[in-house]
Amino acid sequence: MLKICARAFRSPLLASALVRDFPEYYPWFSIREFVWNNIKQENRNGLLERDASVDGMKTGHTDSAGFCLATSANRNGMRLVSVVMGSTSMKSRENASAALLNYGFTFYDTKLVVKGGAVLATARVWKGQFPSVDLGIKDDLYITLPRGETGVRTAADVQPRLIAPLALDAAVGTLHVSAGAQTLATLPLHPLKNVPAGGWWRRLIDTIRLWFVRA
Repeated sequence: MLKICARAFRSPLLASALVRDFPEYYPWFSIREFVWNNIKQENRNGLLERDASVDGMKTGHTDSAGFCLATSANRNGMRLVSVVMGSTSMKSRENASAALLNYGFTFYDTKLVVKGGAVLATARVWKGQFPSVDLGIKDDLYITLPRGETGVRTAADVQPRLIAPLALDAAVGTLHVSAGAQTLATLPLHPLKNVPAGGWWRRLIDTIRLWFVRA
């Protein structure tokens, strides 16, 4: 029986962040051995030898947590991270990790749900050089779902009043991604172009108009 502790819930997030945010360092985890101070150190992740798709990432052992292994693998452009804790040996943690990865690659698929830069909503802009602006997310959104899942929905929730100037990094709403009753992701919506403030006449007219517009 595998033990479960708080670290088990943090480890996949940390591993995913390392792969995503530090690609220049991640290849270090697939190095099989290195020599330091005339001492050869071997990589204790045995899955690197067993599975060509495995390229990391971290082994560990403590008396309380047992033998642990955070593993990352990439097959046909799809990356999965598995975390095993509380195993009784190095061999058992590798077998458990391999089983988790094989299950994930067999029954799940990573899909592009929303394209970064695509127009997801168009909103009215007050006091700007332009009367409206297209909204979207900055980066492509990929989500890993059960194979055959087709019920993914997106909904854009835009702030009621957008007032110029608006920069590209301004968060002006939220994109909700769901399947069934489950929320899969929430991301900020951003203007797809800068909206500078309008001239004094535009700002004056829109200020008066806003007096009569309900929030």
